[in-house]
Amino acid sequence: MTPSRLAALNQPIIFVDTETGGRDPARHPLLTVGLVTLTPRGEVTRPLHLRVRHEQYDVDEEAMAVNGIDLAAHDAEARPAGEIADAIRAYAGEVGRVMLGGHNLHFDTGFLRTLLPNLGEVFRRGRVDTKLTAQFLIHAGRLPRKLGTGLDGLAGHFGFEYRAHDALEDAAVTARVYAELLRLTAPGEAEPS
Repeated sequence: MTPSRLAALNQPIIFVDTETGGRDPARHPLLTVGLVTLTPRGEVTRPLHLRVRHEQYDVDEEAMAVNGIDLAAHDAEARPAGEIADAIRAYAGEVGRVMLGGHNLHFDTGFLRTLLPNLGEVFRRGRVDTKLTAQFLIHAGRLPRKLGTGLDGLAGHFGFEYRAHDALEDAAVTARVYAELLRLTAPGEAEPS
């Protein structure tokens, strides 16, 4: 089934997710970056999964248990930070300076800025955050209050199955959730049951 056009979306949005070695961008490494593009037709395209190599990995055990990344295997496949930054710039450049989206995007941009201090030059300053959007729609009565704003709950609500804590898969599911949130607010759409 081909997705229907998202009426309010007139240009693509690049969705991102990161996996990190902890919560502090000043201390913990950015390990992986997942990028996808949501088209105005509601299609999730151009998947890109990048692994960042570091000289040292100062990681939090709890974070590594969550993301499931094996550091030795990661390091063998990873590329230097400068190459990853160039790859993200090239990825964004292929569609122009569009908005960046994500789920709890503030966390991801904190780590992305360590790689791309000029993030505002690579992407438009406007941002799309599915966590904030879902919170608004819960308050507006368009989503069930009991649903909450976690990505796994939102994905399940819209019938998406996925394996959490893989940057590329999380970015793709976030884009799909955003498309559904847009469809939910389209004129004539009924409230979810």
